[in-house]
Amino acid sequence: MKIKSNLCFTALAGMLTLLTNSANATSVYDNNISAMNINALSDKFMSYTDYGETMFDMFSNERVYGTMRRVDEYGDDGSTVPTFKFSGTKDLKRDSFIKDVWLNADYLNANDTHYQDEVSSHSKISLTTIGATIKSIELQYGAISFGGFASYIHSKLSGTQSDGATMGMFSHYIYKNFGAHTLINIGSLNSHTNNPWFNIATDAYANLKIDDTFYIKPSLYIGYTWVSSDDMYISGNKITSRDYNFFNIAPSLKFIKQISDNWYGALSGKYVTHFGGDNDIHANGTVIDGIKLRDHTDVGVDVEYNFNHLVLGGKLHRQLDGLNSWDFNLNAKYVF
Repeated sequence: MKIKSNLCFTALAGMLTLLTNSANATSVYDNNISAMNINALSDKFMSYTDYGETMFDMFSNERVYGTMRRVDEYGDDGSTVPTFKFSGTKDLKRDSFIKDVWLNADYLNANDTHYQDEVSSHSKISLTTIGATIKSIELQYGAISFGGFASYIHSKLSGTQSDGATMGMFSHYIYKNFGAHTLINIGSLNSHTNNPWFNIATDAYANLKIDDTFYIKPSLYIGYTWVSSDDMYISGNKITSRDYNFFNIAPSLKFIKQISDNWYGALSGKYVTHFGGDNDIHANGTVIDGIKLRDHTDVGVDVEYNFNHLVLGGKLHRQLDGLNSWDFNLNAKYVF
């Protein structure tokens, strides 16, 4: 039986409250709410792939891959003697194998509303991430680099605090002013509902140069996220739901400006569309409509400062509609 009206939902929520000895009926939706938060984080993980290619890099090197040697090393004038080759690629210059290492801190404060405003959840998520990128490998057309990251996650979802982790690998391909990131990511919130996930995504973009100090960057993100949904037992009552499958598509537009020799800034807007993720809940033989996450808009401002080999940055983003949240970010990158 599908419960679709507010009146029926209210009656069912009251019944579930009695079934769980007056426990908060919202806890029945913990699996759904955890999955919604993981889904909202999926394009956040993609943003980590940018730390091998920050705003500073855009203005410090002209992108003409395939027509001239890549100058990756900080301050390299192109005279470094190649030390080894990759099969099928051009000679590579290497002073060190690692291009950069970075540290990233995120804090998301969200107040999400679902299911016709009947079910709401306040979520707080902190992410601490370390990552590294290797020097670019020149191909016949363009160049590619690879990197990886690992994050510690502290979250408070539906009043329950938990600690989890995520790790991922990514690649970044660039040809002239066009590029694409790809990402594979796994993790778990490690809460009482567990909810491990797998995420794969790609983000294609173009850097459109307006002048020597101003770029416009349109991009398109496409991602798939699978989330495991564990059974729950509340006062002896079994609450079950199937695993979740999400698809996200997010077109975005970013305006990037070199403010001075060392300062860079950007304004961005993104619209994130969700497909899937609505999953029914089975509680003592009764079927309830699973909560659904609406599409959301992300707007933000980014700043970055370059100090010798060190690049420091910060972001403030606001999500509206389906995801009502604030996202604060601080990051540091050391370039070898």
